[in-house]
Parts: sequence; structure tokens; C-alpha cells
Amino acid sequence: MKKAATLCLSLVLLLSLSLTALAAPDGFISSPSGNPAPTIIDFIPANDDCTATAVITSYGDRHNLPDALRTMLEKAYSDITNAGNITELNTALAQLVEEKQLNSSKLVVSDLFDIHVTGCDYHSEHRDFDITLAAETLKHFVALLHMNAEGVWEIVADATVVSNGEHLQFSVDAFSPFAIVVDTTSESGDTPPTGNNGMIYLWGTLVVAAGALLILICYKTKKQKA
Repeated sequence: MKKAATLCLSLVLLLSLSLTALAAPDGFISSPSGNPAPTIIDFIPANDDCTATAVITSYGDRHNLPDALRTMLEKAYSDITNAGNITELNTALAQLVEEKQLNSSKLVVSDLFDIHVTGCDYHSEHRDFDITLAAETLKHFVALLHMNAEGVWEIVADATVVSNGEHLQFSVDAFSPFAIVVDTTSESGDTPPTGNNGMIYLWGTLVVAAGALLILICYKTKKQKA
């Protein structure tokens, strides 16, 4: 019985540590490694002759990117997690937050991803690209940030939520990392959806089950000694 109790206790501790590891890092509403990338609904190059195809890659799938793009996405992740406040990334975002009278400490990134294009020989002649994305946390959308080739964060000024809060529409003339900034406190005080948290719920259930089993073993042990 002692061995079984020790095993269960070890399992509870291990699962608790695993659950902590799955918690969202600073600056994110949920783990960027577990979130799927937003879905591209529409992609329209300004140049009608352009044959480019847009490719969107989540932070968790960054290993599929070329080295240069993966490095930029990892830098974007580092910038976000190391920022004391998300508004430190961009002054225009700070001004927007002040204008909307939002609590900057409640702002986090819900999605971090890369967008780049393939299949076009005339990329140097491109102008803007109109893009429409679908993502789960747009109901609480505040801003879309883009990290340019120099590693500087810019705000995508025309990013607008459309289709009853289901899609994000914007125009860009350059690609690489993008980050969707959301407000984690709604008008009712609720927290918006946190993306892919299925694994957290699973591990939480296992922790509870292991704890219940440990209590049962201890109860039976005491009963046998009585």
C-alpha cells in the first residue's frame, strides 16, 4: 500500500508540474505553442498579375519555417514575453489604449503567427495585400501588431473586425510575424476564450483523479490497520 501511495503522490506532483508548464507565459492569453494559426479566409494582392499564395504558420509550427522566418518569429515571442506591458512594444498601441481608456495591464497576445508568400516571381513589384483571417478571440480584439524586417513592432492601422466578430480584415505591404492583441476583461468582467486549452483541462482532470485515488488508498490503509 505504501508503494502505491508513493506512486500516486508522485503522479499528482508530476501532473501538477506539467499543468504549470502548460500555463500561458507572460504576455500571452494561452500557450502560443498550443494554439493553431488563424485561418486565411481571403488573400487579394493589389497587383492583378501576382500569383502569390499566402502561407500562415503558428508559433507552435515554427519548425516548418525557413531559418530566417523562424528566427524572426522566435524574436517576436521573446519580445512579447519580456515586455513588462504589451504597450511597450509600440507607441501607437499605447496611444490607442489611452484613447480607448483601456487597462493596459489587461492586454495580452492571443495569437502569434507568421505570414509569408510563395509562388510569385514579381514580389519586388507588389504593393499592398488585402487579407482576411478567422481567429477565435476576435470578439475582444484591440489591435494587430506586425514585426517588420528590422525587428521593430508596428501597428496595422486598418485592421478591422468584420463578419460579426468572426474575421479580421487588414492590408499590409510586408510580412513576417503578426500578433493579435486582445483585452482579457470584457464588459461583464469575463475572460475571453483562450484558444487551445484542451490539454490543460485533460491534465487537470488527471490531477484530480490521481488525488482521489491517493485518498482512497490512504483510507483503505487506515481501515486495515484499525
